[in-house]
Amino acid sequence: MNENMLLNLGHEWDGTDVQDLIVDLVNALSAVKSLSEISCEMADEKTVIRLALSCLLSNQDIEKCSFFIVDDNNILHNVTGISIDEQADLSGSLSHIPMYFRLGEGIIGTAAATGEMQHCSNCHEDERFTQGRNDLIYMPGSVICTPVFTLHKELIGVLNVSHPQPNYFTIWHVRLLQVFSNILGQLITNRRLFQQMEVQIVSRTSELERLVEETQRLKDYYVNMSMQDQLTGLHNRRYFYEQVEIALAQQSRYRYPFCLLMMDIDHFKLINDQFGHAFGDEVLVAVADSLKNQVRSTDILVRFGGEEFVIIFVNTSCDNGKNFAERIRRNIKSLKIHNAGYDVELTMSIGLYCVANREDSNDQKFDIDQIINFADTALYQAKANGRDRVEVFEKCTNK
Repeated sequence: MNENMLLNLGHEWDGTDVQDLIVDLVNALSAVKSLSEISCEMADEKTVIRLALSCLLSNQDIEKCSFFIVDDNNILHNVTGISIDEQADLSGSLSHIPMYFRLGEGIIGTAAATGEMQHCSNCHEDERFTQGRNDLIYMPGSVICTPVFTLHKELIGVLNVSHPQPNYFTIWHVRLLQVFSNILGQLITNRRLFQQMEVQIVSRTSELERLVEETQRLKDYYVNMSMQDQLTGLHNRRYFYEQVEIALAQQSRYRYPFCLLMMDIDHFKLINDQFGHAFGDEVLVAVADSLKNQVRSTDILVRFGGEEFVIIFVNTSCDNGKNFAERIRRNIKSLKIHNAGYDVELTMSIGLYCVANREDSNDQKFDIDQIINFADTALYQAKANGRDRVEVFEKCTNK
């Protein structure tokens, strides 16, 4: 706003009482203070602007004020407005009449186009106020329009204040509105930056959650892969050691007995040498499928390595374990696997160790490797005794 326009304001500081200046200063500082206390974290920009306008009305003798935001098409439209009569209602139910101006149109459009404050001392006589408009319902006495910019000097919109009395606004009002519009621009800029940051945080959080879920799926997949034998589909040695810990814990706490079977396909090396490793793989798959049909869902079946398989029959006595082992041996022996026009017969040797449910076992501590070693000892005994048989580790006395 140039100096000539300032000189044409209805009132000047000259001759103003010191007391009035002090009151004006306090009101101006109060308006600025109230504006600075508005949070930029509000999601609704209209609410932020309406609160800012309320701060202005509360501390200045202004009848109405409104705010026009410029859109992507360089059209200014009023997003909110408030009068002194509406000061007590900040619920957000806006009563302003929708209006718009093009850049350069009217006093509001001129303020936006020039980037300078525009003052209309007497709207009834100033052609800029009614320029090109015949839809104006309200005719104020005097108006000041102040452009509001972002921190990067990009136009946000125009702050419009009015009073019914012509020649009302003073240089004091001009200076206040210049400061007020600068702070308002910073407030709106900060709110938009905050919202952009919120959007980015939500987006990044969503992306991070997606990556975490994907990572967890991959982790679960590879953990499962690491515990599964790819040839037979059975679990492997790593899975066995995790599950046998649980079986031992249940035995220790509830005195549940269980039986561990160490099984080995007889003469498997000869099968590989005579028919090739591809056929050997077929034998392993056939044996695995047969074993699957012999166990309960609560039992633990794994391919321990090579042609060795292990089963833990949970909550099973030694006698029942022996019966299960004999049934498995007979089932394997009944398998006929075709190759080169004739059937290949299989047999399996089984070593059995029972963790018993005995009254005198309360203080007995079982070691996993020791249990495996006992079952393995029984397996070697079955091999030494002619194969295709079940041997129980000799220290097992539970019946």
